[in-house]
Amino acid sequence: MSDRLDEVLKHRYVYLPRGETKDTLRPGKLLGLAVARARRMPLTVLAPQKNSATFHSELAKLEIVTERSGRVSDGGVVLAWCPRYKTMEKAQHLEKSVVVLVEWIPGEFDGWAKLNQAYNVVTGEIMDAALSPASVEALDRLVFEGYKGWTDSISARMVTGYLTDLADAGAYDRDIVLAYARQTKHEGAIERLQKLIDAFEASTMSPSGATSREFRTSRRW
Repeated sequence: MSDRLDEVLKHRYVYLPRGETKDTLRPGKLLGLAVARARRMPLTVLAPQKNSATFHSELAKLEIVTERSGRVSDGGVVLAWCPRYKTMEKAQHLEKSVVVLVEWIPGEFDGWAKLNQAYNVVTGEIMDAALSPASVEALDRLVFEGYKGWTDSISARMVTGYLTDLADAGAYDRDIVLAYARQTKHEGAIERLQKLIDAFEASTMSPSGATSREFRTSRRW
């Protein structure tokens, strides 16, 4: 992967998906260090818990921000080390930082990578959700309805309507919807959104159990 460092340095978002046959954790750790060194920028490790980073000697002496402590300063390099969705809430405010995300569960942050047009170190491709302006508008409105955390019946009806719009346009993707909402919402609200999505998907099932639309749901979040 070191041969791709020059290409990696062209991108603000870098995604290292978890390998199922090859180790991607050690290369990911070294990649984060290499990016910070090449850019001459401070490196912050963002991890679920401190010991998940301090377990690795290369990361132990760096600044470590966890779900429960610390804040990531904007403007440096962030190594999102085997994060959970909750962990990435600490990166929502970043506007200038370079983010290198090293995944733990295979495919878990595929939606995040697509929305951020991240460079995939394994495949060498720039990922893209390929959202149309109409899809972006529907997603923006859906997220706006969550200003109270999608807790009332009105927001539930509105969310169903926006999901229907996406499905009718052939643009519904559960992973992308949730990743889009996770850009600004906390996991407590996301859990409620998931229930609305579950209900929407259940309502589109025929009695025989076959879906009436082709939904791209490669991973259930």
